[in-house]
Amino acid sequence: MTTECIWCSYYDNRTFLHVGLETRNMLTKHKDAFEVKSLIISFVIIAICETFFVLDVVADIFYIDISTSWFDHSLIELITTVTLAPALIVIGLRIRRLLREHREAQNSVRVASGELLAVIYARFEEWQLSPSENDIALLLIKGFSAQEIADLRSTRVGTVKSQSSTVYQKAGVRGRHELVAFFVEDLLVGEPAPTPN
Repeated sequence: MTTECIWCSYYDNRTFLHVGLETRNMLTKHKDAFEVKSLIISFVIIAICETFFVLDVVADIFYIDISTSWFDHSLIELITTVTLAPALIVIGLRIRRLLREHREAQNSVRVASGELLAVIYARFEEWQLSPSENDIALLLIKGFSAQEIADLRSTRVGTVKSQSSTVYQKAGVRGRHELVAFFVEDLLVGEPAPTPN
């Protein structure tokens, strides 16, 4: 394959990806616009039906006959009742979608908050860190320097550095940045990070 063909292929794939993203964004906008319109129409239908039913109840309370020769009262009741069904289905589907999106958002927040700590401790257990190595690793993740960790733990900096090296070795990472990145990946992706080789 020539360089020109490789470049064309790269350009075509990139263009295809760009067009695909634009198409997806456009479809999402159209879908959102359709949902908004369908909710507005459903609201209007429900408002009209509610108005009819309120007038009907008021007429029944005051014994007012609202039937006329061109206006069959039973037929109007039937039409309003049947018309409510699609409006309620549209609103029910939207509520179902909102509940699903809410659950997904809650799951993301759970990973990003207290669950992250549970994930961290689960990894520490998987790596078979000792209790002191757990403390060191957690303080490293929080961004404390070796001197600050030594001060907090009332120990020497050399001990902290030695324990830090052991933590990195057991975790299969090369340093603090990779250790932190390992857990930040959980936040960015929303899924557990793969175990490093």
